[in-house]
Formats: sequence, C-alpha cells, structure tokens
Amino acid sequence: MNNIRSWCFASFILSSFLLLSALSYCGLSANDLNSVEEKQRGAHVFGRFDSTNLKPFVGNNIEWITLVPYAGQKDIDSESMNYNRGRNDSLARVRRDSIWKRKIDFAHAEGFKVFLKPHIWLSSPSDGKWRSDIFPTSETNWKLWQKKYREFILIYAKIAQESQVEMFCVGTELSRLTVEKPEFWQELITEVRSVYAGKITYAANWHDEFEKITFWNELDYIGIQAYFPLVDNEFPTVKEISKGWKKYFPMMESIHEKYNREILFTEMGYKSTADSAIDPWAWIDYGDKQDKTLSYETQANCYEAFFKTVWKKNWFAGVHIWQMRSDYREHGGKEHLDFTPQGKVALEVIGAGFGN
Repeated sequence: MNNIRSWCFASFILSSFLLLSALSYCGLSANDLNSVEEKQRGAHVFGRFDSTNLKPFVGNNIEWITLVPYAGQKDIDSESMNYNRGRNDSLARVRRDSIWKRKIDFAHAEGFKVFLKPHIWLSSPSDGKWRSDIFPTSETNWKLWQKKYREFILIYAKIAQESQVEMFCVGTELSRLTVEKPEFWQELITEVRSVYAGKITYAANWHDEFEKITFWNELDYIGIQAYFPLVDNEFPTVKEISKGWKKYFPMMESIHEKYNREILFTEMGYKSTADSAIDPWAWIDYGDKQDKTLSYETQANCYEAFFKTVWKKNWFAGVHIWQMRSDYREHGGKEHLDFTPQGKVALEVIGAGFGN
C-alpha cells in the first residue's frame, strides 16, 4: 500500500511539474490558468440572425455576441435623439423591441452570452467632431438631452433584463460628459441596476477618458474602447506591436488597483492595412482608399501581439472584437481594407487565441 501511495504522490508531482512547465512555456503562470479560461471572448456582430448564420462563430471560439442598438442625433449640441428610426408611435416601439429580443434569443439558443452595447450615431457632425464631443450648450439643452438619453438607455436595460442578457453597457465614448458630469452617470447606473440584474460596464475611449472617470467603482468592469496607437511604422512585426502595448500597462494596472475592477476591452479592432497599428481608430474612407496599402499580415500581427501581451494579464477580463457580420460572404471580404477579420488570416489568429 505504501508503494502505491508513493507512486501516486510521485505521479502527482510529475504532472504538476509538467503543467507548470507548459504554462511557463506559453508565458503563463499558475495563477493565470483560471483567469484565461474565464475571459470574455466576444465579437460585435451585425446583420440579420437566423438558426444557422451564427454557427460559424462557434468554430472560431467566440463565446459572446455583442449587439449595438443605435440612437441618432444630428450634432454634438443637439438636445434630442431618435431611437425608433424616425417614428415614436407604439407600433414602432414594439417592432424595435421584438427585433432585439429575437436577436438575443437566437444568440442564446446557439449557446452565446450577449453583451448589449448602445451607441449614439451623429448624422451631421461638425467638422472633426464625434460623439466624444457631445456636451450641452445650456442648462435647458442639458435637461432635454439627459431625459432622452435616460429613456434610450433604460429601454435597452429593460430589454436586457427581459431577455436575460449577461452584460449591459450604459454608454459608449461620451468623454466630456463622463469626465465633467459624473453625477449624471452615477444616477443613471443606479436607475439601470433597478431594472437590470446582470453585469454593467461603460465603454470609455482609450485616450483622455478611461483614466479620468471617477465612477468605475459603481460598475462591474472598467470598459475601454482599445484603439491604442502601438507603433510609428507601417508593416510592423509582432514583436514591435507587442512592445507598443507595454507603455499602456502601468496606467491600466493603476486604474485596476485603484477601483478593484478588472479591465474589459469593450471594443478592439484593426483594419487590414499596413498602418493599422499606427492609428487603429481611423475609419476607412473608401472614397480615398487609394492612400491605404492592403496588408492582411499587419492586421493578423496586431491580433497576435494582443494575445501574446494583454490577453494573459490577470487584471484583464476579455475583449469584444470590432467587427463581424452574420451575413458575411467570402467573395465580399477578401478585398476589403476595413476592420472585419472574416475571410482574412486575422480570423485564424483570433480563433487560435480564443482557443487558448
């Protein structure tokens, strides 16, 4: 019996040694093992959902579907917004609600968790302005805007609760408002929690917002729209991009420790262009696309560097990639310079990274 016990103990020690050696080879510690398994593996998915077109995402180890309802407002100083496609009658509201509930049901039926993430879209912004610049021009303007925004967010918070959505976002990239009017957000978060029982976050801009927000302790995650510039050169290597991530770690680690919340990349994506790691946030203007150099390799390198650096951090909760389509067709993606990894080598990198 003693010999058997000795053999079992020796086998346990050997197995533990082999496991720790394997983790060390992959750049992980024993403490990283559970955290990696629990990280959110998500993607923003647009297009119609049916019983078959979400299945390819399972094959790429995606476990979360991120859905984006939009509200439209004209410019940064508009006091109103529309979230019923131009209509405010009860039929339009019922139709809107049913569309989102149906999408959520399809995602859940395929085994995905759902992140509901409302955005504001500016239809006619002033030159160089975007939603991060939204700010009231008067107290009257502010009262009208916040009333509309509360209505918008609470509509989808209630849908999230009714459909048992796993995570909800109270706002996206509204930098001036979050930094200068924190009381509004604290009140809104309380209101959302009164109607929704799941996890809550806010999607802060990577620059000049996430590090200045003071209400992270009211939320479940520190959400970052992670379009950090990582290099200064085109066609960067994985090593160069990985080095670029390191300068942002001290700030993220500091915020994590200050508020005792994990950091979640509520959005991250890269174009298939040679300069995609220089200015990841820049949108593709197809009227001017001759100025962009196609590079599937650079896009893939960006994702590989992410998985080699950020992904394994203990304070990191996961990522929701921008963007993919449920109705993607192979012939339409290969020539695109835009953010989709579908039909490109980047998708293989994502699938492998999420599989670890």
